[in-house]
Amino acid sequence: MRAIGEILDEADAKLFGDYLYVEGIGNEIEEDDGEWTIWIHDDDQIEIASAALEKFLTDPADTAFCKKGAKAGRIRRQEANDEERARQRQVDVRTQVFGQSTLRTPHLTYGLIGLCVLIFLMLQGDAGTSLRQTLSITSIKLEGHMVRWQPGLPDILKGEVWRLFSPAFLHFGFLHIIFNMMWLHRLGGQFEGRLGTGWFALFLLATAIISNLAQYGLNLPPFFDGGPQFGGMSGVVYGLAGHAWIRGRLDPSSGVELDESTAMFLMIWFFICFLPFMPIANTAHTFGLLVGLAWGWIAAQRSR
Repeated sequence: MRAIGEILDEADAKLFGDYLYVEGIGNEIEEDDGEWTIWIHDDDQIEIASAALEKFLTDPADTAFCKKGAKAGRIRRQEANDEERARQRQVDVRTQVFGQSTLRTPHLTYGLIGLCVLIFLMLQGDAGTSLRQTLSITSIKLEGHMVRWQPGLPDILKGEVWRLFSPAFLHFGFLHIIFNMMWLHRLGGQFEGRLGTGWFALFLLATAIISNLAQYGLNLPPFFDGGPQFGGMSGVVYGLAGHAWIRGRLDPSSGVELDESTAMFLMIWFFICFLPFMPIANTAHTFGLLVGLAWGWIAAQRSR
């Protein structure tokens, strides 16, 4: 920053400073022993500013300086308004992402966890046979705690459409339900809390139905895992993970995100499940993940 000269009158000094401001020349005016020194921020603009000062000292009443001085006030007001709006947007984003006040209580998530745990407890022992038949997509052939889906999906064709998504509520071991409920709480609570119960319910149904039907219809290598017998919330969980991962990168203001370590853990487990000794519904995992990625990408594009 360099000084280019002095102006004796304060009003004239401010008028000239406004003129430079409108011309895009950053400047400051400082009082020193009754004189007002003009400082220029950018050394590359010294020559232009000095020429303008020489002209101004010759004729301070020139209309060019007066017009630019009046315009400076309007520009400063506009810039102040723009800065206030930008500041408000920044505060809104921070509140949305980090503030607890905008996070709704995930009632549906808590209800789903409670329902899954209740069904799991009711399925233990022989008394759970009739319940497994009721919740499964078809109710003919039982294999342990699982139900093998029958070709043609006859029960759905008779109108029992709940069987499309009800296998998501079935879990077949303590580790199975513990891990699924942990991730449902972590990811479903975030989704519902940020985006609302209605969106979460729609996402849950869509992901469960698509992953279940894919598991039923695509039991081919490398997805083959012993036939269309499965259950659990893991297809929905991978859908939530995929949605949170891509939404957090493309639309951070949504507040839905998945940190790198969690995403890495879920993907490592995703590929481990493809090992031959892991009897897991990999097709449901894969299609749940794809639904979540596609949904998150579309939502981010709409937001942007």
